[in-house]
Amino acid sequence: MAGSAIGLCLVVGTGACDAGNTGQETSPTTSVTVPAPSQDPRGAAEGAAMDAYRGMWAAYAKAGLTANPDEPDLSRFASDGALKTLRNGLATYRSKKQVLKGKYVLDPQATDVALNASPATVTVTDCIDDSAFLVYNLAGKPINDVPGGRRSARATVTDLEAGGWKVTSFGVQDVGSC
Repeated sequence: MAGSAIGLCLVVGTGACDAGNTGQETSPTTSVTVPAPSQDPRGAAEGAAMDAYRGMWAAYAKAGLTANPDEPDLSRFASDGALKTLRNGLATYRSKKQVLKGKYVLDPQATDVALNASPATVTVTDCIDDSAFLVYNLAGKPINDVPGGRRSARATVTDLEAGGWKVTSFGVQDVGSC
């Protein structure tokens, strides 16, 4: 473990890790204290926003398997308008006796971080590939054979403090928009 050996050398002193050590004992002349890395607020916000964004889409895929608008993970990652949009869509699929199956590919990027806003927000842009994420009837047959494709998406992820970071709004454009 190179990382552990380097850390040990910094604490003990330079003579103890010298490859050309002659066997003579040396006493450390200096002590090096390595401070704990400080958390970059912008990086922390971007990471939390990305986790919420990815979590929202994973919860939606899970809920889509049964078209369950009450899937608990939805409210874990989404709130406000975003949660309402997801639940309404799933309720519509359920009323038509349809479910969602498959996989989609996300490629989100944090494009704007507003830590001084009240509340703090991160804007996430994405190009979602939903070509393998389709609507099926309850018998397992596709509703149509037209695959999706690459769609531009934009989301606002908000720090709800006690509620954590959640997607509060999002929009997805037509196939071919990215």
